[in-house]
Amino acid sequence: MKETMKYSILSLLLTAALVTGCKEDFITKEFTNGVAESNFFKDAKDVEQSLTAVYDVIGQKGVYREAVFVLGSCPSDDIDEKTGDTGDYGFHFKNASDFRWFPDNPFSRARWYDAYKGIFRANTFLEKVPPVTMDENLKKQYLAEARFLRALYYWNLTITFGDIPFFTKVLTQPEYADLARTPQATVYQQIEADLTAAIPDLPVAASNPVGRVTKGAALGFLGRVYLYQKKWQQAADASQQVVALGQYRLVPSYISIFNGQAENSSESLMDFQSVGFAPGYFTDASENSIAAMWSPTIGWANWYTPSEESKKLFAPGDIRRKSVLIAGATPADSIDVDGTGPKPFPSLPMRTQYFNNANVRKFLPEGKIMAQVDNFDVNYPIIRYAEVLLNQAEALNELGRSADALKPLNEVRARARLAPVTQTAQASLRTIIQNERRVELVYEGHRFYDLARWGQLEEKLSKKGFVKGQHEFWPVPTAELDLMKNLTQYPPR
Repeated sequence: MKETMKYSILSLLLTAALVTGCKEDFITKEFTNGVAESNFFKDAKDVEQSLTAVYDVIGQKGVYREAVFVLGSCPSDDIDEKTGDTGDYGFHFKNASDFRWFPDNPFSRARWYDAYKGIFRANTFLEKVPPVTMDENLKKQYLAEARFLRALYYWNLTITFGDIPFFTKVLTQPEYADLARTPQATVYQQIEADLTAAIPDLPVAASNPVGRVTKGAALGFLGRVYLYQKKWQQAADASQQVVALGQYRLVPSYISIFNGQAENSSESLMDFQSVGFAPGYFTDASENSIAAMWSPTIGWANWYTPSEESKKLFAPGDIRRKSVLIAGATPADSIDVDGTGPKPFPSLPMRTQYFNNANVRKFLPEGKIMAQVDNFDVNYPIIRYAEVLLNQAEALNELGRSADALKPLNEVRARARLAPVTQTAQASLRTIIQNERRVELVYEGHRFYDLARWGQLEEKLSKKGFVKGQHEFWPVPTAELDLMKNLTQYPPR
């Protein structure tokens, strides 16, 4: 059960060994209460606790909670922020959407500090664990999991900030402060190396506790990493290795992936395990689903509003439309976007004044009172099988194997009850695959980065405020520039 792993994380967070200070001085606090000291790593129990601390960063604000949507979807053509004037964070969402990108946006800042926190923990683990006396096979698996997590955190950093400070060992504060930007290509090389080294020692999905890294997760993520670099053959090969594992398949019901009914399913290579633990909205201690920030029953429903363009993406008969959008009704019930059919949510006032007759349905917990923050416990799919199939289709088409690309593409379309694609002209099929990817992954935080790697940011987003040479990456937090004298700002000031 997913509760097992998250409970261990929450318990471990209460120990002094993992307490850190404010984000700006995390470099001086991370592991200084004992976790990084050699005398902490005595046995397998200590090793497992430390690995849990590396995992914990996945669910923090800057990684797979709010930031994944604010940074990956809000600036894209899938989201159209409205007034941005509600709550303490509304204008930060709107600034992200409108390309008013300041160094101290709390979500880009959280991405920097949280991801580097994970890297510090992973580096410490990888350095301290090898001498520990314990079962060698288990040790190899744990080290492989830490390598995967370091790769995951570095990937989140480099797609957000481009060239970044880079290190693979435990650093002192002066050593960290002396770092400058490392080219993104070098960062990607290490990500590939970590994943490639991890894969042989990871178990297949069925043999690992829920929420932990598996061979399938590492292969699926490696395929994405290759795809982002246009390494088409490697991306196709890694994706095919996921298929060949025989562990994964698309679940029949698309909406079940996002409403809590099919968590950790056959489609999930890796989920962020949300348990609805939330002492408040947007707190660092929360382990709840990020959908709490766009529930149509709360005052800031305008923070994550579907664009008019994205609402028109769906072809006639595409069942995904009803699965990702909901609408306000009279009297104030939530219904599917067509205005008919079941009402999946309890009758509560819908903040229809905040959105254009539709709101994002993904990740909303059906059948629960959404006014209660603790009820948002739907997992976020970090890597799912549908993406692997789309990665494979894109890579095969770019290799000139357009006919081979149809099989994985049409597998995704079949679930949506759409007719199979037969087009094999490469340029035409490229457009079809890109559109299918947008529809399948819509509102999940992928769109901005897909546009970036396709070279379409200026074409698609200039009307929202995107300026070439200024908005490909986020600026570095101000405190880091003050600390790191060799670090330059983006864009150059």
